[in-house]
Amino acid sequence: MAGAKDLVLRIYTSPRTHRILPAPLALALVGAIEPPLRRLRNPVEEADAERLVSDLLQFTSRAGETRAVTRRHLRERSVMRELFWRPWLLRRARIIDAHRWDEAREGGRGSVVVLAHIGASWAVPGILGLRGYKDFRLVGSAHMWEPLPPNLVGRTDTFRIREYGARMLGAERLIPNTVDPDRLIELVEQGLSVGVAFDVPGSAATPFLGRSVALTSVPASLAFRTKVKVLPVIAERHGTRMHLRMLEPLDPADYRDLSALRAAIARTYEAIVLTRPESVENAWYPSPLVTEALTSQAASAPSPED
Repeated sequence: MAGAKDLVLRIYTSPRTHRILPAPLALALVGAIEPPLRRLRNPVEEADAERLVSDLLQFTSRAGETRAVTRRHLRERSVMRELFWRPWLLRRARIIDAHRWDEAREGGRGSVVVLAHIGASWAVPGILGLRGYKDFRLVGSAHMWEPLPPNLVGRTDTFRIREYGARMLGAERLIPNTVDPDRLIELVEQGLSVGVAFDVPGSAATPFLGRSVALTSVPASLAFRTKVKVLPVIAERHGTRMHLRMLEPLDPADYRDLSALRAAIARTYEAIVLTRPESVENAWYPSPLVTEALTSQAASAPSPED
């Protein structure tokens, strides 16, 4: 039984398997068939998705759309899972508003590139790597450097690290999130652009969609400490293609303190979540985007730590 299960996993997690059907047909099939099949196999998954959507939209004008958004969310997750195993499709990806990269790095300075677990966060390093952004460095989970189990989660993480990280971006450009914060400061001051996710669990009270949530303070702290601009980015799905959109840079000099910059970063992604709430990934449970902060964190300690 264990041997058969391992065989199924190896077949499913092989890109060759996903080359059998053309992407448009495959996405249409998984979007229509997979959600109801997963509901039958594990009803808890749908309940968890509905709870996430309900919590996200609870204090917004879209609070009454929970059921409809949940259905779209489950479909989008199925489609994204299929796209994930087709890394060759990123060769067709383009960067929207690429001029903002130079705006954020005016004068050859470094920058803080802010990512979010919205859309397809796994595609961001791959697109930047394939498009030749050699000054980009990505801070990722320390488990990327640890042995991973041979189950589906482990194989998925291994594939993400190997294909979208090491192969497309470059292993030498990946940084564990356990690195000394001073090292991140050094990299930015050397003129590099360091990518950090804003929606990571932390202790910094941050306004988001009508509540105060507990998020990391690293992106805002790093920008404040180095006095460089923040460049928010988001990977968007357009049919079978993934594109990277660069959003308007934020200058720490325009904000009175660390908490104000942190709130501005969050507002950037608030607009995206309100427009397409189904695109929020389930990177953690419960999601930090709906985990309310217990206490407020003072804004007077601008060092890149949680």
